[in-house]
Amino acid sequence: MSKERLVEAKTAKAKDQALIYYDRYRDQIDLLEHSTLAKIKGKVDIYDVYALGKQLEQYDTMTAICEEVGNTALLGVIPNIAYDVITAVHGASVIPIMASVQPIEDEQGIVYFKTVRTTDVRGSQTTAGDVVTDPRVPIKYQEGYASNSLTHTEVGTGATTMTINLPIAPIRGQTLRINGVVTATQLSNGVQGADQGPRDMTDTSVGIIWGDGVSGNVDYDSGIVSLTFAVALPATEEAQVTYQQNFEANQDLPQVDMYFDSQAIHAKMYALKGTIGLLQSYGMQKRFGKIAEDEMSKDLVQEINKEIGGDIIRMLAAAAVGTTTFSRTLPAGTSDFDHRQSYKFKLADSEALLAQNSGRGTISLLIVGSTHASLIQTLPGFERISDGNTLGMHIFGTLDGIPVIRVVQQNLLGPEDGIALWKGTSPWEAAVVYSPFMPLTMTDLLPMAPNPLLKMRAAAVWAGVDVIVPQYATRFNVIP
Repeated sequence: MSKERLVEAKTAKAKDQALIYYDRYRDQIDLLEHSTLAKIKGKVDIYDVYALGKQLEQYDTMTAICEEVGNTALLGVIPNIAYDVITAVHGASVIPIMASVQPIEDEQGIVYFKTVRTTDVRGSQTTAGDVVTDPRVPIKYQEGYASNSLTHTEVGTGATTMTINLPIAPIRGQTLRINGVVTATQLSNGVQGADQGPRDMTDTSVGIIWGDGVSGNVDYDSGIVSLTFAVALPATEEAQVTYQQNFEANQDLPQVDMYFDSQAIHAKMYALKGTIGLLQSYGMQKRFGKIAEDEMSKDLVQEINKEIGGDIIRMLAAAAVGTTTFSRTLPAGTSDFDHRQSYKFKLADSEALLAQNSGRGTISLLIVGSTHASLIQTLPGFERISDGNTLGMHIFGTLDGIPVIRVVQQNLLGPEDGIALWKGTSPWEAAVVYSPFMPLTMTDLLPMAPNPLLKMRAAAVWAGVDVIVPQYATRFNVIP
């Protein structure tokens, strides 16, 4: 099976599998539909269901492996709550907001992104199989590829006769035109001619050409044009032929393929352990009614997600293409309030740069530093989502429907800096990809040697993170 057919199969599989996951993990899908991810996107789509369901299925696989080797006890009580933990992490994390989630089947996996390529040599497209829509390079606009209207030029030879083999046939009758075109400093010889249709209706395959200074015939089936000029056409001029291809008589039509390019991604392990003392655990439960082990578990998950999210932001900041800036400096005679409203004009400039880089897209996500975020929250159209309880990067709110992620760690993103992203509706249209191989896993409380009063718990995620289409990201900074 070719790569294209394989990806088509995987696409169909993803949709069919999402329906299976919807039935198998219905309670978790219901939780996802009330998550921050659903609130930001407006709804949970089929790819969200597939991405979450795949991670839950991966956890089932890991549990089965543990059962086979007899060490399920290492998972402790987690099998009873793992589904909800994985769902909560997926729904509340900034990772699926920033990245395309493409779970992989092995440690070394393949991720995809969509391109479009031609299959024919035609018009301005001189190479078959050339990629014409690729977010990594400027978009190419064809001329005379989808259209049946074509133009061909032939350089004069100084003779009164010329044979032209039109590259695209068959020809539609009475559409062919001949013109003399000046290519140097000499004046045109005024050649003009046109196909008048068949001379004899018993043979409709050949059309007769006549006009001012030129005569001849055209074979509609082969595209061969025979011309005789009243005055020899010099090498300083060209004979320009415009005509239409007969689509109905042709065997096929011009074709483009939706082609999924691929990139290898290598999963890496994120793992942490936490420790808790028996006396401290007892004191917290006695005084506050809280289970210290649960708080430790939440901290482990949060710290791992912070690091993965940080890796994504570092990669995007380094790979983003182009920079647009908004200056806080007040123009003369302008109030601070009025000047802040011009922020959106600069944001539109950033969006234009993003579309120019990738050939498509709008700003669908803003990742900004803390001071940059403080400017955004004063603008009309901003709606706050964050309640301030989340440590580190978080969904801050929306600006005219665009989600805004606030990054408070200055080692990840400067306080005035920002990144504008486009993330499409399908999982193959994003700047960065997150590919979990083993979803969030957590051990039971284990004794920690040599002190028997201490216990520990570990959490781990095995996933790949990489930028695959940097043109979907651009820098948008504020100048102090």
